[in-house]
Amino acid sequence: MKKLSVVIPTLQKNKELLINLLKTLELDNVVQEIILINNSLQRLDYNSSKLRVVQPGANLYVNPSWNLGVKLAQNDIVALLNDDIIISNNFCSQVVELIQPEMGVIGFNSDKYMQITKDILPNDSTATIYLEEVKKMPWFWGTTIFFYKSSYYEIPDEMKITHGDCYLITMNKNNNKKYYSINGQMVYHYGSLSHGEKNFNPICARDKKIFERIFLKWYERIFSFKYLNKQLVIRLFGMKFSLRF
Repeated sequence: MKKLSVVIPTLQKNKELLINLLKTLELDNVVQEIILINNSLQRLDYNSSKLRVVQPGANLYVNPSWNLGVKLAQNDIVALLNDDIIISNNFCSQVVELIQPEMGVIGFNSDKYMQITKDILPNDSTATIYLEEVKKMPWFWGTTIFFYKSSYYEIPDEMKITHGDCYLITMNKNNNKKYYSINGQMVYHYGSLSHGEKNFNPICARDKKIFERIFLKWYERIFSFKYLNKQLVIRLFGMKFSLRF
């Protein structure tokens, strides 16, 4: 039987929501270990035989936490999960059943199956999950990512919070690996509990510049476009234009 290691970076902005996720993962038979990168100085009052709490002693931020968690993971299949999502008890089992070693990173289709909420709702969905190959660069995959370790490429330490998912997708694409979206089952999301804080804005802006410096070709710096939040975002000579569909 396939086994899964789950990596969750957290600042414990919402302990009730985090513990709800940990309890859900504990009930899923495919989850063998949960590696919690506790970037908060607060102690977590929750115990589980599957749970391993890593205390860095300072905030590593998201991408370095992912790198550390993957290094510590005991299983070949790893999931990177946000601490602010609500999934069903069989969510991980269904995804792991579908994932194959030759695949690239598997991310969540947030456009169709993610619902923003401010309540801790029960997610007892038994809907069938399916994977769909993605042709265009998706965004906001960082909430839920699955992969075999062979498809993980260590994210540069200078990239702290954002664009880690884009980095993984691009590296897989450059190595001729196809990437897929998780479809069919709803996931509830609180939104960014910490990423949205204003003091993180300069770090996120720098992450974007680092990503573009690594991957963007010279002409893409002049003209580029992407699909973001059901909008076509066009950049021309540093100016941005949006077309909503």
